[in-house]
Amino acid sequence: MKKELLISLTTGFALFSMFFGSGNLVFPIAVGMESEGHYLLSSLGILSTCVLFPLLGMLGMTLYKGDLNTFFGCFGKRGVFLFSLLALSLMGPFGVLARCLTVIHGALLLILPDAQLKVTSLLLCIVIYFLAINKNKIITVLGNILTPILLIAIALIVYFALRQNTISESLNASQFAAFSNGFFKGYQTMDLVASFFFSGFVIKHLYASNNDHSDKRSNLKLFLKSSVIGAGLLYIVYFALVLLGWLYAPILVNTAPQEMFGKIALESLGAMAAPCVCIAVIFACLTTAITLTSLFAEFLRHEVAKKKIGNSTAIFFTLAIAYFVSNLEFSGIANFLAPILEAIYPALITLTLINIFSKFYGIKSTHWPFTVTLITKLCWI
Repeated sequence: MKKELLISLTTGFALFSMFFGSGNLVFPIAVGMESEGHYLLSSLGILSTCVLFPLLGMLGMTLYKGDLNTFFGCFGKRGVFLFSLLALSLMGPFGVLARCLTVIHGALLLILPDAQLKVTSLLLCIVIYFLAINKNKIITVLGNILTPILLIAIALIVYFALRQNTISESLNASQFAAFSNGFFKGYQTMDLVASFFFSGFVIKHLYASNNDHSDKRSNLKLFLKSSVIGAGLLYIVYFALVLLGWLYAPILVNTAPQEMFGKIALESLGAMAAPCVCIAVIFACLTTAITLTSLFAEFLRHEVAKKKIGNSTAIFFTLAIAYFVSNLEFSGIANFLAPILEAIYPALITLTLINIFSKFYGIKSTHWPFTVTLITKLCWI
């Protein structure tokens, strides 16, 4: 019983670490700013797209033993390749990876106010290049150390923010608008897409930790317990960030998205806290950046270049693209990603639910629900 609890706890914290990246630190604050006081409803919208749907994606992949080719098998080999290329490109150098560079730059501004994005992005790409080549266990080590520091920093900021401020009453605004804003902004974290690729790490961990790994029910039970822990922790943090966004909305009006968390930290904790918060944010984003760099570089090398290029070359091309995209800044990257994610997310949610249903009831999965949902959404847009 104790071992089962320990496995659930470690896996739950791993789920939190994997899904809490650069966008997860920015978009909840932006949602809180726009909540018009309905911060609870806004956070519930984020709960749907940033917690529940990604966990459903993880559940689906667990049922399919983490095999991406089987989960997306209804599209055929070419369809799986095209989806993987699109998803890893958006999570990698054309989207989330580049966004990590901008968020790290925003954190650096706390201690280096005159730092320029072009310079910091270049230096960060060099650092990530060497860490990605020699990553070994550095991601696990940094994640285990820095994630708790980041959580402690958020907890302290919320505590002192509530002591210094009173929560303003909600305005006469639409409650549904607050929920839907949180729901649709949550698309941009790309956590559902990430769940398809990160699931392999969780499944391997469960199989390695569980003595009765051949029992599907035992693994599923452990996954569900871990999910409750991971989901609960994620939602608590998201709610806290949404609340901070509403509390500090007046002073964040003209602040760049990647600088919002840092500005709130300075207002609530003072200048002395800046280095600690800065370091926690930098390393939290850095671990995500290393993971995404490695994922895209591996796909580029094996699936696109057919092993005609080396690992170091693939990593170099990945970071070169990310560097140029990062110069669009956080808002520019968000504007680029938003219409793409708005189009494909409902279809991916539909496919995930259909695949889970098909697995439980032994029905052959088909691409038609995904296709119809995608076409309908494109026509609606």
